[in-house]
Amino acid sequence: MSTVQLYVYDLSQGMARMMSRQLTGKQIDAIYHTSVVVYGVEYFFGQGIMESTPGQTHHGVPLEVVKMGDTEIPKDFFLEYLQEMKGTWTASRYHLLDNNCNTFSNELCNFLVGRDIPAHITGLPAEFLSTPFGQSILPMLENMFGPSQIARSATAASTAATATASLNPALASLVGNLAAAAQSAPAASTVLQTAQTLTQFNSILASHRCVVADFTSQSCPPCRVISPEFERLTTELNAAYHQRGMGQAARADENKVVGVKIEVGSAREIAAKYSVTATPTFVLFLDGKEFGRFSGANKQELKSQMEFLLYSAYPPHAHAKIRTPVLDNQARVPILYKKSSAVDAIFGKLTGFCLDAKAPESVLQALPSLQSALKSKYEAASGEPLQFVSASTDAVDWMLKNLSTDAIFPVLDILRLIVLDDAPRKLYLARTTGVTLMSVISRYGAQENAQPVPKAVRLMVLRLACNLFISPESTSHLLSVSFTHMDGSVSTPHRSVATALLIDSLLSPDAGIRHGAVSLAFNMALEEANSRQSGAGVASETEDVGIHEEWICELVAAACNALSAEEDDEMVLRLLTAVAHLLRFATSPVLQLAAVIGAGEAVTAKRDACKAKLKAKTKEETKDVLTRLKTTVELCDEVDLLLKDVE
Repeated sequence: MSTVQLYVYDLSQGMARMMSRQLTGKQIDAIYHTSVVVYGVEYFFGQGIMESTPGQTHHGVPLEVVKMGDTEIPKDFFLEYLQEMKGTWTASRYHLLDNNCNTFSNELCNFLVGRDIPAHITGLPAEFLSTPFGQSILPMLENMFGPSQIARSATAASTAATATASLNPALASLVGNLAAAAQSAPAASTVLQTAQTLTQFNSILASHRCVVADFTSQSCPPCRVISPEFERLTTELNAAYHQRGMGQAARADENKVVGVKIEVGSAREIAAKYSVTATPTFVLFLDGKEFGRFSGANKQELKSQMEFLLYSAYPPHAHAKIRTPVLDNQARVPILYKKSSAVDAIFGKLTGFCLDAKAPESVLQALPSLQSALKSKYEAASGEPLQFVSASTDAVDWMLKNLSTDAIFPVLDILRLIVLDDAPRKLYLARTTGVTLMSVISRYGAQENAQPVPKAVRLMVLRLACNLFISPESTSHLLSVSFTHMDGSVSTPHRSVATALLIDSLLSPDAGIRHGAVSLAFNMALEEANSRQSGAGVASETEDVGIHEEWICELVAAACNALSAEEDDEMVLRLLTAVAHLLRFATSPVLQLAAVIGAGEAVTAKRDACKAKLKAKTKEETKDVLTRLKTTVELCDEVDLLLKDVE
């Protein structure tokens, strides 16, 4: 059970209370934005469904906190429902009047506690549009968000069209900023803007790191030549410039540079402030301070200066200048355990275990068809989808629930093969209760097990976890911080369950278990590397960046510790590759931690050991072994560069 609270904000920051009667003829106390706090997270709608630590959003301090009640809906079920909502509550469907944050909050509260949010909040758009001022800005709002479904009479529409022409520009700008704030977007977020007053221009400078001002004149022929190029460059550079290796900051959907058109004839105050006497003149600003300027319609100069401004404001990661050909040539596909040449032997043992456990007849009858399906799929390599019927699901569930720990490893061997196939994998991923993939991993992979887990069982759990990297959906499921595994009253994020399995297994005295753990470490590191190099990074609306950074530090520490202790050449190379993936384009705290825990010393020791083996090579050593040793030495050199670059 969790308390459900409605956080109520005023987007106008008190301006509505002061100015509403003068503008609208009605007293409107606030321009309401709401969010819902449940299970310790604040959820709201703007650029899609967003989330934050309660009270820490950019909307400031709540005007009011309303207790909506207590929900009996389990957290896992709620998160599943929220995930479904994300398919329809997208940024493109936001409408300030018809489908806004308050509409979302109302639907969420109805789902959680069966109550509407206060009517004066949901009714504000209709109340506002009933005023002459509301009607006067309706066309502007509809131009921004599309037609509104809120009914308005033909007379009102006609009045609105007449009144809009005389809308004060400063007031229009204010309305635009409020609309952007309502959608949880930066004020005045368009890449091309205009400024007529110094106050307006100062506001733009304060809102954006990079600003390029085009001081222009309608009567200036060169201005008319360069103006389209300025607009094109501003739009294209925002879309094309990537801050290589900088994760979320490298996203192309952020407005990194804003172009401002300033007509000197009507904006003399701005022109005088920056001593502009000729047109066209371009003045570039970084963090509110003048960065550079030039006059004239020189397209190449404009492009060069704008690119340099962006590079200075958003430089690439320090690792972008380091070449890592050995790391780049390593396989960039996850390690999966797909082979099985002993299906008959597995089921022979399994049948005996089921008979000993007095399994129901339905379970015993389901085993032959499941055996045949797996044998056809993985021994005959049929390539056809696995014939996995409901009776097979029920049988696997019964065995996972009832067989003893000593007898469970054949079931886990079957399960790690089953999840390689789309249909049964999706079936298991959809489960939130009963026998789930994470309940299996937690039960046999947790460090706190009351009894030791047999080596064969631990190995199969590691292979099961590795095989979940077969698809983006199952990878996200395994590494999710939103979805949790419930063990009694304890709720643990999926990623924490998987990480506990990894860390506990990396230092196992058994080489087979270490091999599985090293493969899992490689898969996790590769997923992180792919995320960084795609420019996606960590999405702050789905996970706190600091929490993600802590997890990467945990992985780096575990991998470096295992690297120091490992002697097997194959596992050393795989661990070293995982460490390299985790370090490349990592944040400063991660790189600093690696230095503190002695990652450099561990890498040096492995390089020296491999060099010694190469020097003492014998005729018995194969070409593959020698190639692996040479690759390890070269990769150690690259990891050294990644570490030294931040010293």
